Amino acid sequence: MPESKTEVACRKFQETLSSCAGGFIDAVTFSVAGTRDYLDVKLFQTPKWEVVTILFEDVLHFSMSKGTDLEGAFVNEISVSYLPRNDQPWPPGPEKLVPRFDGLPELYWVRIIGPATLTAIAPIMNVTVSQELPRT
Repeated sequence: MPESKTEVACRKFQETLSSCAGGFIDAVTFSVAGTRDYLDVKLFQTPKWEVVTILFEDVLHFSMSKGTDLEGAFVNEISVSYLPRNDQPWPPGPEKLVPRFDGLPELYWVRIIGPATLTAIAPIMNVTVSQELPRT
């Protein structure tokens, strides 16, 4: 069976975001505009880019645990997992966060792990990066 666009994008996002380990969380913003909601996560000083932005739309799950201060929270690891529609199995974990139901679209499951841990599940995700840092 050929890969879906979401599955291909998930793999590309994983390749990009795995390069962000060692960076820092700069800001996390959740907003609602009309019938849409958005989760915007900004990372900075990653090994490859100065700024990386992860934008989620129609968020089905968002959680964050942190120490006393988010400022300077470094990123140990980022994982992006593909969650297929109802007829295919999911990896262990996300079913406790998002109940499966008919009509549920393909989803992205993102975990940012460090002193602050962020988890998000959404059907729409985009990653943008600043210009690549010069090599010294």
